[in-house]
Amino acid sequence: MKFLSILLISLLSFSFTIEDINDEISASLKQGNTVELVKIFSDRVSIKVLTQEDLVSKSQAQAIIEDFFSKNKVKGYQTSHTSIVNGNQQFITGTIDTVNGKFRVSILVRGNLISQFRIENE
Repeated sequence: MKFLSILLISLLSFSFTIEDINDEISASLKQGNTVELVKIFSDRVSIKVLTQEDLVSKSQAQAIIEDFFSKNKVKGYQTSHTSIVNGNQQFITGTIDTVNGKFRVSILVRGNLISQFRIENE
């Protein structure tokens, strides 16, 4: 009984953490707020923004995403799909609406940190 209680509490706390991260990601993307978004990046992140793709540090990722947002003023963001993979990984897809059109966003969250971030033409 005690084991089941601990398991239930752990699962519930994990689901709240996932929702919190989704909310943080969504709010940051809606505002084009790179500083807040990068706070939840891994120390090294696989990033692809349009044609630029690499494994970079947080600060390099911030510079790449800031460059994208400076050229593409964000009008909005909408999450289209989220799924949990292997228990502690989450895959998020969505669309950023900018003054220059819409872009597809794909994000892989491992644990509580973004390990892969992609912005591609829709």
